[in-house]
Amino acid sequence: MALAGAELPGGIKIKKGIIRGKESNGMICSLSEIGIDSKFQSEEDKKGIHVLKNDAKPGEDPIKYMGLDDEVIDFELTANRGDLLSILGMAYEVGALYNKKVKEIDLKHKEEKENINDNFKINIETENCKLFLAKKVTNIEIKESPDFIKNRLIACGIRPINNVVDISNYVMLETGQPLHFYDADRLKRNIRSKNGKK
Repeated sequence: MALAGAELPGGIKIKKGIIRGKESNGMICSLSEIGIDSKFQSEEDKKGIHVLKNDAKPGEDPIKYMGLDDEVIDFELTANRGDLLSILGMAYEVGALYNKKVKEIDLKHKEEKENINDNFKINIETENCKLFLAKKVTNIEIKESPDFIKNRLIACGIRPINNVVDISNYVMLETGQPLHFYDADRLKRNIRSKNGKK
């Protein structure tokens, strides 16, 4: 809600007025009207008014409440610096420049002793694939990702899909290692890495 006297992005000033015969002392704003880029909005948001959750406090900054007040640094890299296409790679670069130690990523996770080869066969059919590693993940529930993950992906130009796809992209951005989740029910116990057809 922008009350009379408020100034919205783009220099729009809200004034008192008469609309459809009724006095208006403000305006309910869409996300676009308060300056949130359309890439951060769902299709539903683009068509109407975004409804905040019940824990939102009147008078609170909506940008901060929705977790969209993060800072984004945009780097332009030359083609020979693919090592800087991840948070970890950039941390090593900054660490080298300032002679600082980089905090290691905690890669500990619960792991069963099950052998992946008992479940799937991996066939590498191209010299272009030097290494293909696989792990089996169970007890997964497909659902929407938390807002902080979705917001960070969008800020990096990646459209959120669901928690499984999003976490693979999130980890890729962090470590620089491309990841992909496959649906085990559709694999037919076989993963093939080969060149695409022209």
